Amino acid sequence: MNKIAFIVFALGFLISDAGAQVRETRLSDASGAFSFVVPDKWTSQSNAEGFAMANPEKTVLVVVKSHNYANFEQFGADANLAADGLELVGEPQKITNGFTFRTVKRTPQGNLIIDTCVLFSPFGTGVAIAALSDEKNANASFETGIAIANGVQFAKPIVGGSGPFASQLKGKHLLYLYTSNGYSERKDIYLCSSGEFYQSNDMGGFNPNDSGDSSFGSRRSAHGKWTVTGTTLTLNFRSGATTRYTLSKRTASNEVGMNGQRFFVQTQNICD
Repeated sequence: MNKIAFIVFALGFLISDAGAQVRETRLSDASGAFSFVVPDKWTSQSNAEGFAMANPEKTVLVVVKSHNYANFEQFGADANLAADGLELVGEPQKITNGFTFRTVKRTPQGNLIIDTCVLFSPFGTGVAIAALSDEKNANASFETGIAIANGVQFAKPIVGGSGPFASQLKGKHLLYLYTSNGYSERKDIYLCSSGEFYQSNDMGGFNPNDSGDSSFGSRRSAHGKWTVTGTTLTLNFRSGATTRYTLSKRTASNEVGMNGQRFFVQTQNICD
């Protein structure tokens, strides 16, 4: 989970708060893997990447996103605070279902304080909650982040998902091809009936028995879990990354739109 991604994601909501709604309810992610309570009178927004909430005074912003790390050691191994311009303050502390830690990003306008809670689900994957504020509001921001973390509820995700798109894509091979001006790109995604997926980019051959993600020059392969909720296909990679596609119907029955791109829907014998 790239820490700077929280900042970029959060700022995107801050500069575009049109359509924000006041919520006093529990929200769930698209896959139904977790839910949390929005603080009273806070505004909230969501997109395919996650949720962002702000207090009425707009002094505290909280971002909630799913992650796919098995434990905090794996999470920490993927972090590079220096590269993201962040400094760790103190040491990570154990909390219910996970850990919390504070970082600071120094800017000409002042210091941005980020308190992050990393929670782990008993069903795999988990949730990362980042509370952002200036130094003056850091204590209130931290307490809000902890309160939201304490209210997170995990649920076992539905394998493969449900609905028309899930039925259409389950057990299929999704193929994307692009060629232009001497450049070519190919992506193969195998959605196994078991809920696993295998993905390969720019490669002709593929071995589904690899133990994990791999990269060989232009050959890249990855594994993980997939779900379809409504019109959203979510790929949760074993490396911890997440990719989401907005699905749409196309005229041809053997095609599906994924983020506006045409993917061919084919039979496959790579996996069950």
